[in-house]
Amino acid sequence: MAESSELTLHSLGERETLARILPLLPGSPQLTVGPGDDSAVIQLHTPELVTSCDMMVEGPDFRRDWSRPDQIGYKAMTSNLADIAAMGAVPVGVIVALAAPPETPVQDVVGLARGIAKGLADMAPSAGVLGGDLSTAPVLTLSVTVIGDLEGRAPVLRSGAQVGDVVAVTGTPGRSQRGYLLLEEATSRYGESLPEEARKELVSHPDVQHHLAPSTNLSLGVAAAEAGAHALMDVSDGLVLDATRMAEASGVRIDFDTDAVVDEAWLMGGEDHGFLATFSPSQPLPEGFHAVGRVVENEDHQSVTVGGELPQVERGGWDPYRDSR
Repeated sequence: MAESSELTLHSLGERETLARILPLLPGSPQLTVGPGDDSAVIQLHTPELVTSCDMMVEGPDFRRDWSRPDQIGYKAMTSNLADIAAMGAVPVGVIVALAAPPETPVQDVVGLARGIAKGLADMAPSAGVLGGDLSTAPVLTLSVTVIGDLEGRAPVLRSGAQVGDVVAVTGTPGRSQRGYLLLEEATSRYGESLPEEARKELVSHPDVQHHLAPSTNLSLGVAAAEAGAHALMDVSDGLVLDATRMAEASGVRIDFDTDAVVDEAWLMGGEDHGFLATFSPSQPLPEGFHAVGRVVENEDHQSVTVGGELPQVERGGWDPYRDSR
């Protein structure tokens, strides 16, 4: 049943809001005590866990005039689940904390819950919501902590790239950035008076859809680990910046092939949440990965190059303190 648009968090309160969203959120087979008690209890059969946390804040991370609540919830799942898969682990569950202005319509929070549930169902069907918190804030803020199971595998770190390795990625880097630029262009041109036909065409564009609610194949992280990847990470802030992090952690230089670079978005666009990995040249690449460069010695203190030259981009990638405005 659809919630009334006039029903807000202030008028409904925390208890009744939780009563509306908790039934929408999936559980986990390992969950023996779920939401509703002081803490969750998870039954595990592994000596090691991986965990990560990520925040999404209205303004720097998403725009309410662009994104539906379900898309925001879905995107929050993708960004967190990909970090777990980038260690070669399988997500077990998520803890979700939401802060929102009291005047926020309850139907928006229900939409967030539906997006979270769909994200888990699409990308990590064995994971569930372990618990969380509700609070108030000037803008909608979503914080997610995710827990993963290595299932006996050693974690694959970003610091393991070796000279001679093949550099490979999954998916199509830059899709989210291209979608963002389309949205920005339409907003700049039309403002709030975007014609209906133009709006339908815009939101149906695959790159726009990928920006608003990105999805990734988490099994490729595990596949990379099982194939012996030397280094692995999620591409969340753009290939140049994330490859720089990998190169600096490994003490090497990553050199992208000139013919692999499609455009500036390919290099600097973030929020694709595909995977960047390096493999021994004697190791066949796992299905889903394609080669885009190689690891070489860092003799000139340059972490990332394209065809041996510094990449010609305006900036290296997403930095929330420089770019959120």
